[in-house]
Amino acid sequence: MRNEGLAALVAILVVASLGIGYLSGNSTRATETMTSISTSTVTSTTTSISTETSVFTHGILVPVSSASTLDPTTGLSLNLNLTTNQNGWVILTVYEFNTLDRANNVSAAQSWPSDTSLFRWVQELYEENVGMVGYEILQGNYGPSNFTLGTALWLQPPPSLLGCCAEVEPPTSYAFQPLSQANVLSGSYPGYFVGGSTYTPLSPGIYTVLAGDEWGDVAILHFIVAG
Repeated sequence: MRNEGLAALVAILVVASLGIGYLSGNSTRATETMTSISTSTVTSTTTSISTETSVFTHGILVPVSSASTLDPTTGLSLNLNLTTNQNGWVILTVYEFNTLDRANNVSAAQSWPSDTSLFRWVQELYEENVGMVGYEILQGNYGPSNFTLGTALWLQPPPSLLGCCAEVEPPTSYAFQPLSQANVLSGSYPGYFVGGSTYTPLSPGIYTVLAGDEWGDVAILHFIVAG
């Protein structure tokens, strides 16, 4: 019964992903949907998938592997890519792309779409280049209208455990070359931290991957862990 329920959830998620994608910006902004469909599931064990019969028994399923949101006020596109590897790790990549065929100087906004502690920490790199993009993983199925209700998983140890140095003052503007990408942020995760120091693998269920930038743009994808 549990596998049947998960199979039904997979079918619903695949259909929804094919139909509309999971993208969001401010209500006054135009959005551009750019998605590619992941037709394979990468696992370290045998996996059975059929979109016709909705059979998915073990592994990680990524119904849609990429999403982007275009912000017409800045000319920037927020891009999110999601894949897995043979070890069953989830791989996230987020970056900003200048869609203009000219140099583009954009003022900083600091209007992040999420204020959870993990998201705020991941995008602040504690290095010379303070991040303009960030991401988090929420356990559960969330979309553009309710992702703030989710609880972000600790993908990395809390800064207090790393003894991180003081944060760098964020810049007041960013300079982009024509038709170029910038501030690529990527990570691979087999699990997450619980209680600050205990690491646990991703448990079966549906997860939401949220990417955002400091101009308030959002791109959302999902993956499912079975078995």
